[in-house]
Amino acid sequence: MDYFLNEDQKAVRDLARKIAEERVVPVRAELDEKEEFPWGPLKYLSDVGLFGVYIPEEYGGLGYGSFENCLAIEEISRACIGVSVSFAASGLGSYPILLFASEEQKKK
Repeated sequence: MDYFLNEDQKAVRDLARKIAEERVVPVRAELDEKEEFPWGPLKYLSDVGLFGVYIPEEYGGLGYGSFENCLAIEEISRACIGVSVSFAASGLGSYPILLFASEEQKKK
């Protein structure tokens, strides 16, 4: 059994780490001080596709799984727990759709 990350998993981790370092760390103190929602970092995470890391390609996602989503969350958490919780919370709505929705609903 291979206990190491494969190349795709490393790519997801590295992308999340790069975004966390470049887009989250510089604004985290200001977001906390102003008690603002992290729209900027989250928009960027969305633009690069990380919000869809666990969504199958047939529904517009990157086609990976929950493990890759956890890798992204872990890297973002290193930079700012507030941003990572907001990022992770997106799955609260999409996972039930992936698991239990009709095909028509999933395509929306």
